[in-house]
This record gives sequence, C-alpha cells and structure tokens, in this order.
Amino acid sequence: MTIQVSESLITSDQTEHRARSVGLGGWVVSWLPGRTITTEQAVAAMQLAEAVGVLTAWAAILGLPPCEAVGKAMLEFRPVDTRRLPVPKSRAQVGGM
Repeated sequence: MTIQVSESLITSDQTEHRARSVGLGGWVVSWLPGRTITTEQAVAAMQLAEAVGVLTAWAAILGLPPCEAVGKAMLEFRPVDTRRLPVPKSRAQVGGM
C-alpha cells in the first residue's frame, strides 16, 4: 500500500479515492465531500480508505458484511496508545517521497 503525496493531489494504489489540494494547506477528500482538512488528516483519510478495502476482504472471508464484522470486532475493542501508531510526520515518510 503506497500513498503518494504531491503538491496538489494525494492518491493510493489501493483505492480510487483521492484528496486534492484546495490551497492554503487545505485538502478535500473524495469520500468526505464538503470538508476541508489538513494534509495530515487527508493522509489519514486515505489510509482509512485503504484499510476499508482490506477489512472488506477479511469480512468476506468470514461471510459477513464489512460493517457487521467491524461492529462485532469493536464490541471487545481495547483502546491502543495512539502515540505508538505509525503516523507519517512529513511528506518524506509517505510513499517513499
């Protein structure tokens, strides 16, 4: 899974969703129309869109709709220390840029 970040577009090789720059550091993501978000949030939105594809495939293996599979898994969800999540800090860390 690779997310590519340019000055005007954020894309992924795993989803058709895109984020486009609207100037002044703002981005609009295809699956979040009407919202202007930061670069960091746009990258996170693209990562989430990639994860949905993976979750959908795993749910299909279980014979469940994706929302049902995620909902059931969340019933026993234990919060993680978000300080340990691999969140890109700069464009250089995203997709090998």
